[in-house]
Amino acid sequence: MDSEQQQHLIEQLIPLLREKDFEEIFQRMTQEENSNSRFLLKMELKRKCSPCRRVIDMRDELEDECLVHEFNDITHFMPADAIALFQSQCYLYRDIYTLGVYEALQQWQKQQHHYARVDGQLSPPASPFRQYDVNTIAFASYYGRRQERMHFSSPVLIKLQDGEKLFAKSSDLSLGGMRVSVPYLPNYHTGTQVEVFFTGLERDHPNPVLHQPVSYQILGEESKEGKYWLRLVRSGEQPAFDAFLSDFIDANKIRYRVSVDYLLSAAIIKGYEQFYLPRMTGMPLFFSTGDSPNLEIALRTENNQHLLEYWRDEKNRDTLAGLFSAERMKRLCPAPGTTTEVIIYCFTHSVRSHIYFFSATAEELHQSGLTALFFQVGSRRPSWRVYKFTLEACDQIEADIGQLQGQDNPQLQDILLLERLKQIGYCGLLQEIGQESQREEFYQEELSHNANKLQRFGHEQGVAPFEIETLHYVQLRKELRYIHKTAVAIHHNGKSWIGWTRDISTHGLQIELEDAFIGEKNDVVTIALPRLQELSKSMDLQRLSYRLVSLNMTRTVLHLCIEGDSDRHTGRQFFSLLIESNQNKLKAAQEQRRYRGLARALRNIYTHHLFNTPVYVNKLKGAPKPASIGKSLQPRSLQRLLQACAELPEQENLYPLFQGELLKELLMNPLRTIEREDKPKEEEVYIASIQTKAGLPIFSSRLASEFTGMKEKRQFIELALQEGEFYSVLVGVSRTGRPDTNFIANELDYIAKFAIHKAKKLEEELWSVVGVGELTDTTQATLFRLGITPPLN
Repeated sequence: MDSEQQQHLIEQLIPLLREKDFEEIFQRMTQEENSNSRFLLKMELKRKCSPCRRVIDMRDELEDECLVHEFNDITHFMPADAIALFQSQCYLYRDIYTLGVYEALQQWQKQQHHYARVDGQLSPPASPFRQYDVNTIAFASYYGRRQERMHFSSPVLIKLQDGEKLFAKSSDLSLGGMRVSVPYLPNYHTGTQVEVFFTGLERDHPNPVLHQPVSYQILGEESKEGKYWLRLVRSGEQPAFDAFLSDFIDANKIRYRVSVDYLLSAAIIKGYEQFYLPRMTGMPLFFSTGDSPNLEIALRTENNQHLLEYWRDEKNRDTLAGLFSAERMKRLCPAPGTTTEVIIYCFTHSVRSHIYFFSATAEELHQSGLTALFFQVGSRRPSWRVYKFTLEACDQIEADIGQLQGQDNPQLQDILLLERLKQIGYCGLLQEIGQESQREEFYQEELSHNANKLQRFGHEQGVAPFEIETLHYVQLRKELRYIHKTAVAIHHNGKSWIGWTRDISTHGLQIELEDAFIGEKNDVVTIALPRLQELSKSMDLQRLSYRLVSLNMTRTVLHLCIEGDSDRHTGRQFFSLLIESNQNKLKAAQEQRRYRGLARALRNIYTHHLFNTPVYVNKLKGAPKPASIGKSLQPRSLQRLLQACAELPEQENLYPLFQGELLKELLMNPLRTIEREDKPKEEEVYIASIQTKAGLPIFSSRLASEFTGMKEKRQFIELALQEGEFYSVLVGVSRTGRPDTNFIANELDYIAKFAIHKAKKLEEELWSVVGVGELTDTTQATLFRLGITPPLN
C-alpha cells in the first residue's frame, strides 16, 4: 500500500472512531489489505489518537484574528475558523485533544500561506456565500434512465422534418436513445421528430432491418470546446430493430466500453434518499381517488411512529383517518398540478376513560370566528398539537411498478399490487411542527366562553379503517423483537398494574396494561413475570428493574428497556436464553404485508413528492459540513430562498439559514451530542429577506428561541414583510448510521463489473454522510399564531 492510499484510508476511518462497532468497520474497509498493511494502519491510527499537550499559537502570522481558546487546561491562540476546526477534530477523536488534531491545525495554518495568484496579483477574496454552496440531489430523477448504454462510434445520417440532412456519428447507444456527435447544431425544438439511418451499422451488418430509418425525438443538446452533440430518444415502435439492437449490445459489451454513468447517478440519488426517508419526522399518507378522498395507507418509520401513537383511542385503535373527514377533504383536495398546504390544530378531551379528538384547520378557525376560543381551550392541554399537512395528486407510474415486478407474466401478487395502486390518487405528508416553547403564544386573555361551541370540531366516534405500511431500510434498532404474550405485573410508587407482554427482546419489552399507568417517561419501574418464573428456578423474575421509554396517549401501552448494568441484568439474561432456545417457535415482530412490494411502491411515489428539504452533512476531507441538499421535482416554497445566493444553476445555497453561528447552533453542535438512534433535534429560525436598491439580497436570521417575547418577534416579522419577505423554517437534524447499500446492491454490483473505481468512489461518498437535516417551511403557521396578515403580492 502506497502512502497516498494509506492516507486516504486513514481519512475515511477517523470519522468512524466514535462508532461502537469500529473494529468491524475497520475489518470490512481493509479486507483487501494484507496483514502488514493493516498493522501499519492501526499504528498510524494509534499515533494520531495519542493525547497531545502542545500549545497551538498562530499569533505570529494571524495576530489580528487570533482569539484565546482554552481546552483541557491548555490555552491556544487561533482565529475563529481554526477554533471551529479544532472543536470538530476533537469531536472526531472522541472529545480528546490528540496528535491528529494538532496536525490538522498545522495543515490548516500552512494553507493560509497559499493564496491563489492571478497575473502576479492576489486574487480577490471569495464571496462569503460560497462556503454555503451545496450540490442538489434531485429525488426520483433517475426513473426512466435504466437502460444500458454502450460507448459506440459509428456513422449515422439524421434527416430533419424540413428535409435537412446531418452526417453525424453515434457517441453512445442504448435501446431507448442515443447521443450523436454533429458538425453543428441545427434549428430545432425539443421533441422534434427526426429519422436516423444507421449507415455504419448497415455497412458492417447486412440485416434488412437496417435499410429502414428509425424514428427518434431530439431531447436536447451539449457543447464543449467547439464540439456539439444531440441527445435523441426513441419514438414509436419498431420491434425488429429493437431485437437487433439488443442482440448487438449484448454481443459487444466486451469489445466496446459500457457506460455506467446513468446507473451511477441513480445509485447516488437512491443512496441519499435512503439516508433521509427513514429519518424524516413527517408521515407520508396516501389517499384514494375522487374529489373527497379517504385515507388509504400510512407509511411508517421509527422517526414518525409518534404520530400514530397520538391518534390511538382508549381501545388502542388507530383513528388517524378521522383527521381527514369527507367534508374537510373536499376543501383540501388539490387540482391537478397544484399543491395544498394547511395548518391543523388538535387536542384531545378525556371523559370516563374515553378519548375525544378535536381538530381544526387555520381556515376553518378563521371562518368560524372561534380561533381565540379554540386556542384558549386547546393550548393549555398536554395533548395540544400543531401539524402541517401537504397534499398533491399522484400517478401510478410514479410507483415504478415495472421495476418491482420485472416479469413478462406477472403473478397474482403483482396483479393485486397493481390493482391496489390504482386506488391511490393523492400523496400527502402530515408533520408535527409545534414546539413546547410556542405554547404560551397560543394563550388568549381569559374569555367568558362556552367550550360547547367547539363541538363542531369534534371527530366522529366511528373508526375509519386504513392500512399501515412500514418503510424498508437499514434498521436502527439494535435487535429483533419477538411476538410473545405472557402475564406481567408492574409496580411503581406503591401501586400495581396487571397486563401482558406484546413483544420481547433481550434489552426491552412492550407491554399492555388493563388500566392506565400513573408515571412519566424515564421512570424506573419493577416488573414481575409469574408465568415465566415457572420456567426458571435459578433466576428471580419477580423484581426486575426496567426504565419507561415511552407510553401511548391512553397510558396503557408501555415501552420498557432494562435499567442498570446490562451484563448483570437478570431480565436480559433470561430473555437471551429464552430467545436462543426457542428460535423455531418465536416469531419476529414485523408487519403482515397484504401486498408484496407495496411499501417499495409507496416509497417510490413519495420521492416524486418530496415536501420538505433534506440537507446532508458530509465528512470527506476536513471538518464535517453541509455538502448536498435534496430537491423535489416540483417547485417548493423554500426554493427561492435556497437559490438566492447560489452561483451555479445545479447548486443551492444555505447562507440565509446558517449564516454566522447558526450553522454550528442548528446543525454541527447537535450532531456532536446525538447518537444515530436518537430522535431528531429541532429548532426554528426566523429569516428576513430584504432586497437592496441595487437588487442584492440581504438576510437577517435569528433563532426563534433568542427573541425575548412575542412583541419582539412581531417587530422582526413586520419589518421583514415591509421591506421584503419573511420565512420561518423548522430545522431538524439526525445522526446517520451506515448507508443502506443493500437497497442499491444491484446497481453497485453492476457498476463494479465495468468500473470498480466508480463503485468504490460511490461507497466512499455514501460512507462520508454523518448527518441529515430537514428543512420545513413553517411561515404560515408562525404568521397565523402571531396574528400577522401577510401583505398581498
